[in-house]
Amino acid sequence: MNASSTRLTRLWIFFFARRGVIAFLAVAAAVAVAQFSGFSAGATQDHTLVNLAKIREEWVQDLHTKQLELILKFYAPDAAFLQPNGDRIVGSAALRPLFQNIMASFTSDLTLHSRNLEASGDLAYDSGDFEESLTNLATGAKIASKGSYVVIYKRQPDGSWKIVQHVWTGTPPAGT
Repeated sequence: MNASSTRLTRLWIFFFARRGVIAFLAVAAAVAVAQFSGFSAGATQDHTLVNLAKIREEWVQDLHTKQLELILKFYAPDAAFLQPNGDRIVGSAALRPLFQNIMASFTSDLTLHSRNLEASGDLAYDSGDFEESLTNLATGAKIASKGSYVVIYKRQPDGSWKIVQHVWTGTPPAGT
C-alpha cells in the first residue's frame, strides 16, 4: 500500500467515523428532545389541573365572603349557569342578579368534593359533589342541601381559564 492510498483510507475512516458520531449525537438529541417534550407536556397538564383546582377553591371562598365582582370574573361573558330547577341563566348581565340575590339573602358554607378534573386542549371540566349549608339572613334559619356539579372551563385567548357552563343538580332546598 503506498502513502497516497494509506492517506485516502485514513480520510475515509475519519469521514465515516465522524459521520457515525454525528449520526449518534443526532439520534441521542432526538431521543432527549422527545423525552423532554413528554415531560413538558405532562408538567403543563399538571400545572393546568392545579390552576383549575385553585380556581375552584377561589370561587368557593369568594362565594363564602360574598365577593360579587370576583365571582363574576370567573365566568366567560356568554357563560351559562344551569340551576337544579332547570333554569338556564346565560351571560354576565344575567349572572349578576343571580349572585346578588344569593349573597343578599344567604350566607353560604359550601364544600365541593371534586371527583374528576380533566383538561384537554382548550377545554376542561370539574365534576363532583357538593354539600352546602345556607343561613337565611332574614330569619337565621339553616338550610342544608347536597347534590352534584359540573363546571366546564374554556381557555381564553390570554391563556386564562373561564367558566363557560356551570351545572348544579339535586333538589333545591326549601326556601331558596
